[in-house]
Amino acid sequence: MMRRVSLLGTNISALGLPSGAVVNVLAIALLIGGLACAEKPDALQPPEQGVVLITVDTLRADKLGSYGYGLQTSPNLDAMAKRGVLFRDVSVQWPKTWASMASLQTGRYPKTTGLQLIPRVLPESLLMLSEVFGSAGYATAAVVANFNVGRSMGFQQGFDFFVESWQERWAQEEGDAAYVNAAGRVKRFTNATVVTDQALAWLRDRDPGKPFFLWLHYMDPHGPYLPPDEYRSMFEGAYESRPVDPARIPKYQQQSEGGRVISDLAHYKAQYDREIRYFDTELGRLVEEFEAMGLGESLFAITADHGESLDEHSYYLEHGLNAYQPTVRVPLIVAQPGVIDGGRRVEQPVSLVDLTPTLVELAGLDVPDAFEGVSLASVVRGDAIGTRSSHVFTEGGYDAAASQLVVREGSWKLIHVRSEKERRYLGNAEYELYDLAEDPGEQSNVA
Repeated sequence: MMRRVSLLGTNISALGLPSGAVVNVLAIALLIGGLACAEKPDALQPPEQGVVLITVDTLRADKLGSYGYGLQTSPNLDAMAKRGVLFRDVSVQWPKTWASMASLQTGRYPKTTGLQLIPRVLPESLLMLSEVFGSAGYATAAVVANFNVGRSMGFQQGFDFFVESWQERWAQEEGDAAYVNAAGRVKRFTNATVVTDQALAWLRDRDPGKPFFLWLHYMDPHGPYLPPDEYRSMFEGAYESRPVDPARIPKYQQQSEGGRVISDLAHYKAQYDREIRYFDTELGRLVEEFEAMGLGESLFAITADHGESLDEHSYYLEHGLNAYQPTVRVPLIVAQPGVIDGGRRVEQPVSLVDLTPTLVELAGLDVPDAFEGVSLASVVRGDAIGTRSSHVFTEGGYDAAASQLVVREGSWKLIHVRSEKERRYLGNAEYELYDLAEDPGEQSNVA
């Protein structure tokens, strides 16, 4: 039996519990992720050509024009947003690639997938999004530019065609030697242009008589932030100089000038923006080629695996150690020209894990029972969701035995910092509570 699921809509504050008990209830709710059945509405017109899922590594939502950013980092993505539906408040389930993408590809929370802080192979027993589309007769293909979503991690499951975009150049330089991963190393062998080229090559060679599901995982703007030369002068002077101890900058992120590590955060922030603009240019090229191939009415979803802390909370050019908004909030744009009414914005908080059942339902397929996310297909259609209460669940941190647990209800965000070591680093509070409407920078803990 197939069904559509939705998060439990309980108003916890109405239970009349003391404040400590409320905190415990929220933490328990995070672990359970309460689910309830709901009727599945009629599907949108299924895509006649394909479903395209684009994930952009380390892309913050607030660095895009369509999300209010002042610099011109994303003209093509912004144009896509005008043609589709933009979700303004989307949280990942863990701000690390393997955990976040495992949840997206399986529609299940990290507690279920088993992929949390420590990388491990995705269990074959988990139903993949690619398998759902494949069983419905879709051709399935993926081009990925991050080792952490490659074959060694089990992400090839369910794909007819699966390309690790760095392998071609690696083989040219290293022959038959096995690729050994390290932070940021893969960017020596691949970039957004390579991913786009390989995706277009598959599209041209595919069976035109079959619909397709295509997943593209771009590595830009993941660090090290090294855009192509033609982008190096963009956004010059956009940031005020802010020196930081070079020891606070991750080794793989460090860039040098005159034999010394650049310690000015203004340099790195501009480089990050330039990498976004580079990806955006390749997105524009991809969309143009889709239209030229007669595939312009495909269903597109563009999002990210996590964000990046550039300097917030004294956490520099990295992600995963905490669960604050710069690392857990990502963009999400869903568009299908001629089918989905464009230009709409959704303010209510949602989870990235919700995208999995959403794509399936929008394609006119039954949503598997195994998916724990909430289908947002009705939202994409334009149905109101303002009266529906829901919770958004996230984990984070670097303590494998005691992850940080996060639950959102509306603008309220509660963080349970279970690790004593991480409490010392983050400010010694076991519970952190923020009203993001009043305090988007998460500076005033009102727990």
